Amino acid sequence: MTTYIKNIFFFVFVVLLSSCAGASLFKLNGGTIDYTQIKTLSISPILNDAGQGPPTITINATEKLREFYLRNTRLGLVQSGGDMQIEGRIVGYEVIPVAPQGGSQVATIQRLQIKMEVTYYNAVDEEASFDDKIYTQFEDFEQNQTLAQVEEQLVEIILDRIVFDIFNDTAGNW
Repeated sequence: MTTYIKNIFFFVFVVLLSSCAGASLFKLNGGTIDYTQIKTLSISPILNDAGQGPPTITINATEKLREFYLRNTRLGLVQSGGDMQIEGRIVGYEVIPVAPQGGSQVATIQRLQIKMEVTYYNAVDEEASFDDKIYTQFEDFEQNQTLAQVEEQLVEIILDRIVFDIFNDTAGNW
């Protein structure tokens, strides 16, 4: 599946989620947010323990998480102690050669991979909480491109996917 098709799928899904946000219960394939009990969300700033990546990666990851929840739920964002609490840190940021050219050791495709470790606490349903869950996503790019040429775009795509996965595991309960 091409990146373009994946982005279209992601956009359509976000639109569908947005249209569901007006309901008293937010449902995703059986998952719910009971707005009568869960009213607030706190997302701590994402840390970068990988020591790699653009300097803005932590700010971008934090803002993407906050914006996605605010856009797709009716939860109020609070500094700390929310009914739902999310903490995360980037634990991996690496470029991996993935497709060696026939007979040679030179890779024709490179992969940027980002790993984020997330802790989630649900004050209403503590059994839904989890510690140190790793979310890994990647995007490939051609060898004739340098990371500097494509890094900003790739990081955006990868962070969008990670945010989507975190949302599904916390608010969607998939």
